[in-house]
Amino acid sequence: MQEDRPIYIILEAPDRCGKDTQQELIIKNMPDRVFHKMHYSALPFKDREKHITHSSQLYDQLLKSMLAFSEQSISAIFNRSYLSETIYAPLYRGYSGDYVFDIEKRYTTQLADQLYLITMVNDPAILMSRDDGKSQHGSLEDIQAEVDGFVRAHHKSSIKNKLLIDVKNMSPEEVSAVIVQFLRERRPEYSKQQYAIDFETDK
Repeated sequence: MQEDRPIYIILEAPDRCGKDTQQELIIKNMPDRVFHKMHYSALPFKDREKHITHSSQLYDQLLKSMLAFSEQSISAIFNRSYLSETIYAPLYRGYSGDYVFDIEKRYTTQLADQLYLITMVNDPAILMSRDDGKSQHGSLEDIQAEVDGFVRAHHKSSIKNKLLIDVKNMSPEEVSAVIVQFLRERRPEYSKQQYAIDFETDK
């Protein structure tokens, strides 16, 4: 395996868990890599079938592009991606978003050593206290359902390398240290380095 092949990091979390901050800190704390910063906007379609059709095309193209550029040297960090569909579609759009798992499975074997999923969760009460009025949820119960949905999506994802972090009582710097250690310990170019932070990951 070539050491300079890109890595693709997907950051997933409910709103106000710190995705923007962690995207910046990963770039800062991994200066040996060049990253594209990616942030998808919400699709504008109100029609259910049109939303599903365009989402399916978008997510398939996303993973297909990762595969097409897998021999290049520029990595990418995605501030939320296709897995969010499995949370927000049933909660706020009235249909299952689990079709994205089938799309994901088409590519995860080939991208096994390059694709990383970082999922962050927090106490719903803390997230509610940070509410800026721009999120879809309307209650503490909605936020709890979102948190539960992200945990479910994380475990159901076929991505090989994934890390689930409860960021409650952690500073952004502490969260970043855990993420960067996780990423480095799974790269061959860092395999001989030692790190001291303990964390849990899916095997």
